[in-house]
Amino acid sequence: MQKLKILVAEDDPLTQTHLQKLLASWGYDVVAVHDGKSARQMLLTQKIHICILDWVMPELSGRDLCEWIHRSNLDPFPYVILLTAKGKPQQILDGFASGADDYITKPFDRDDLRFRLAALVLRVLRTDDTPEAAKRIAPVDIYRLDVNRYRKELTDPS
Repeated sequence: MQKLKILVAEDDPLTQTHLQKLLASWGYDVVAVHDGKSARQMLLTQKIHICILDWVMPELSGRDLCEWIHRSNLDPFPYVILLTAKGKPQQILDGFASGADDYITKPFDRDDLRFRLAALVLRVLRTDDTPEAAKRIAPVDIYRLDVNRYRKELTDPS
């Protein structure tokens, strides 16, 4: 199976490098850019499965990019994680309202990020295998399935 491609859009060079190395060590194909405009161009030219977007970036914010993603007809349609220092309740609600599938505040815990990515990866794989069936499953049920599968992966020593 081909590696899932993750786009990291982060303007802080240290955070961007840290995320690139972390994601690559977990087996993902990582593309990184430093601003929202470059991220949008990558989404138009490459098959991106998951985006990790900082909110505050030059050219185009992660929040605005998230809204653009949900108005576009990208194939595949990427899942979006907003990874940002903005952690006030209203900001989190605004992030989800813009279309984010998940929201993580900085500084982030690497295991938390890994778990949340695993849940999104299961959704990507399920949608790739059975796109019509995935559309009929309620989001809460998808979440429960993802959590149960991830638990099994963690407890299975093989």
